[in-house]
Amino acid sequence: MTGEPVESVRAQLAGDLAMRTVVAAILDRCDRRGALPKQMTLRCQNRQEQEAAVRLLSAGAVRPARDGNLALRLDLARADDRLRAEGWPGLSEVLYAASRRTPRNLPAEAAALGEGAARQASALAARRAGAAAAFLRAEAERLAGCRGGLFGLVRTEGIERLEEELDIVARCIELAERNDQPVRLANFARRATGSTKRLRAGDRRYARVVDALLLHVPGLAERVTADGPREPSERRRLALECLGVFRNETPIDVLCYGHFALEKQGRRLDAPAVHHGLGEPCRLLLLHLRDARVVDVRAERVVSIENETTFNDYVEWLRASGRDELVLLSEGQANWAVVRLLRMLAGAAPAMPLVHWGDLDRFGVLILRSLRRRSGLRVEPLWMDVATFERFAGEGLPVPNVERDEIEALISASAEDVGSDLLRAIHDAGRWVEQETVAEDVLGLRGGASAG
Repeated sequence: MTGEPVESVRAQLAGDLAMRTVVAAILDRCDRRGALPKQMTLRCQNRQEQEAAVRLLSAGAVRPARDGNLALRLDLARADDRLRAEGWPGLSEVLYAASRRTPRNLPAEAAALGEGAARQASALAARRAGAAAAFLRAEAERLAGCRGGLFGLVRTEGIERLEEELDIVARCIELAERNDQPVRLANFARRATGSTKRLRAGDRRYARVVDALLLHVPGLAERVTADGPREPSERRRLALECLGVFRNETPIDVLCYGHFALEKQGRRLDAPAVHHGLGEPCRLLLLHLRDARVVDVRAERVVSIENETTFNDYVEWLRASGRDELVLLSEGQANWAVVRLLRMLAGAAPAMPLVHWGDLDRFGVLILRSLRRRSGLRVEPLWMDVATFERFAGEGLPVPNVERDEIEALISASAEDVGSDLLRAIHDAGRWVEQETVAEDVLGLRGGASAG
């Protein structure tokens, strides 16, 4: 720089795009740091920008960067010292004045904004209780550290918008925590936020609410983890279902077979018994089961079955054998219609045995454990024991090494829980057995065998 620095730079900026680009990059870095850095790497887009950097700072303050290409290493401290030695203001002051930019200290601005946002969250927490208050206190800490999605919200939309969002999320948490009956997500959203559209599966607020519930509602995370899903979307869905909030009750149903009827609002709903008389299964919606009770139960036991093929085979076997049992299809991890009907049947006939039949693998055991935990009933395993496994292990499928590690971890974490002996046998054999393989024999599908 020659002559009066501010005017010299301003004149160059007026007609030189490359110079404007270099100066803007230096000042952007100053804003982000709150001060002029001693050095910085400038990633030039062309030779003109390289030449502009040399004209601005001098050849002695510019050298090629180690990563090559068009990148330069700028010695800003050296250029700053040179200006001051000649009696001029420092480099950043000259560049800000020449560019007519106001200096900023973005870290200090962020810290001040975070402190204000944290005070807002703490004030809201003082007026809440339970998981909602815990969420607000945790967010106050994150905001004070300028972290998290809500800090991004306050930076772009301001403190008032933050207060609105925190209040909405807190209301959702409170309502979910004390919810005591099944409710569709849309209706839940309307009660909590005033609109069915303000809490939708998959959006940011939905994730924020459910993640807060998982973190701050005692025991909820453990229930969800024990039930198996790992994908965040599935974990969130199951977390809400554990609290009685469903995306839609209509698709939540249970396929069942057996002689029983429902009574609801003084009316008898005997579709299960009618279809049983015709030798057919019947599908009941969770909506049908709400506020209903089971009447006229006739069965030796209730059997929950994991896989649909085996469910149909078992129904065929019951019809052929003349046995009187109630059969429910869990379809893998039992949904809340299965759980609710199981509870209703147990309530109507407390002495009736309850059993579950699934694959002889880790997931089969987890499904059984989940069914017991979520129903609160002592559901016993059916053909899910070591003797049955050893009988059919030769027809089983290999267990991958990573799955054996998962089984080992599950045994260590729950050695006394139901199915642990079966898990150890599966781990040691390195094989697992499909439910259908067992069914072929015990239901006589191979000819000659019969269920017990």
